[in-house]
Amino acid sequence: MTNRFHLLVPLVLFVLFLTGCGQTPPPTAVPPAATVSSAGATVASTVVPAATATAAPKAELPPTSPPTATPAPWRVAAAPGLPEELIAAAQEIVTAHSSQFAWAEEPEGADVLLRLAPLGEGGTLATWVYAVAVPFATVADGVTLAELQASWRGEGGPPLLLTPDTEALLRQLWGEGRAETVPAPDLESALWARRAAWTLVPFQKLTPALKVWAVDGLSPVAADFVPSGYPLALALVVDGEGEAAAAFSALCCFPATNRDPEKITRIAMTGVTALVRATAYQMETRGIIYPGEEVAPVMQAADIAHVSNEVAFVPECPPPHYIGGTTFCSSPRYMELLQFLGVDVVELTGNHVNDWGAGYIPYTLQLYDNAGMRYFGGGRNLAEAQEPAIFEHNGNTIVFLGCNPAGPAGAWAGEEWGGARRCDDSFVEQIRSYRDSGAFVMVTQQYWESYHYGPTADQREAFIALAAAGASAVSGSQAHHVQGFGFEHGAFIHYGLGNLFFDQMDQAGTRQSFVDLYTVYENRLLNVSLWTGLIENYARPRLMTPEERADLLQTVFAASGW
Repeated sequence: MTNRFHLLVPLVLFVLFLTGCGQTPPPTAVPPAATVSSAGATVASTVVPAATATAAPKAELPPTSPPTATPAPWRVAAAPGLPEELIAAAQEIVTAHSSQFAWAEEPEGADVLLRLAPLGEGGTLATWVYAVAVPFATVADGVTLAELQASWRGEGGPPLLLTPDTEALLRQLWGEGRAETVPAPDLESALWARRAAWTLVPFQKLTPALKVWAVDGLSPVAADFVPSGYPLALALVVDGEGEAAAAFSALCCFPATNRDPEKITRIAMTGVTALVRATAYQMETRGIIYPGEEVAPVMQAADIAHVSNEVAFVPECPPPHYIGGTTFCSSPRYMELLQFLGVDVVELTGNHVNDWGAGYIPYTLQLYDNAGMRYFGGGRNLAEAQEPAIFEHNGNTIVFLGCNPAGPAGAWAGEEWGGARRCDDSFVEQIRSYRDSGAFVMVTQQYWESYHYGPTADQREAFIALAAAGASAVSGSQAHHVQGFGFEHGAFIHYGLGNLFFDQMDQAGTRQSFVDLYTVYENRLLNVSLWTGLIENYARPRLMTPEERADLLQTVFAASGW
């Protein structure tokens, strides 16, 4: 037993050593709690407390901000009467910047308001030009702004017939008025039904059946027109809350104007030119440019100036006389007059082109070539005579086509000789083809002569057929005597412009002279203005007096059935 005790003591000490060297510290001693046994004896027991959990430290969170509301887009609207082209452009801008702007159908409450205002009132995003227009068959040529506004207020003058958009625009500009509104498709016919009425039309929506009036002496179809100072040139301005208006104004893009000078082509069309007999005599005695001195500014201002020179140039042409026959030639020196006028295109449909023989056609055409003038309606042979004169100008394609149905046969070109083009089916097919291509087709015809203001029944039928074929305009080159007008199949027709340079002084109708001034815009005829002259001294057309002009216009309008 003693040996066992000695062996057990070291073992117990070793175990205690191991226990004492452990990494876990001993539990904290807890005072014994008294427990009553089932036998009633009190027994001491040790209570070990449960381990207390230590909470992990919480992460520090950034302070939260209240949610930020997305700003509502600024509302953009159009004032009453704003042109549809400007509305469409504004809507495209809004669509492209939909996070910033929204389109509003009504102007009330809009953040940005687009409107037209007089030039100079504010920043100009676009310039919109309006024209005062009346039926073409109107003698008067202009109105004052005061008269126009008096008519708007119902205080005198003829009534104003306006489309709803234009009426709304004038209410914004001039206050309440008494104009009558007419749907846009019916405006032209309504004006003609009430010949005394006036209207206002955006420049690009003019038609040749409407005559453009000058306002305070300024006309938007004039060659020297500038918008500043013209009371119906308006600016697109932006009103509204400062930041919104500034932001919208900075965006692109509005059409700059509805009257772009870079889209306009002006054509001056004339009647008969024959530098012979008494006309040539005056040129020899008064100077070669004498016949053109008064009409020159009109011709020179045109982008394309036309003459129908019926006579060939002949180097050995004899000196002119006041009287003589009808076998004509002109001195090559007379080219100076055509150059002075700024002629761009020469018509060759005249019935006197071969009076001295077809051999002088090449010589004459070489003079035109040397001067940079184009020609049509005739040529060195039939193939050349059938070629049009084509001009590309300011985006417009202008095609000149002309023919001679009346003869005489000796004036017509053949396969191997020069002269005028005879009218045939190919002529009509050319008109259709060029019109289908989108060009502006100016058609001339050297028809049978008639010394009356009204066209003959056959002439009317022939010219209307050319309009039906697709001519943009039909001009009678044969007329020594001025004739009336017509509008057929969308074309403007002038049956005869009279003499430009010729010596027929025996009656008023042969002394009276028209120069038709065409305004072409995007290959479409917007307007025809009429320059009216009276031939003096057998040679020179001078500007008519107001009384002479009124008498002529009344006469030809009546002969036109108006």
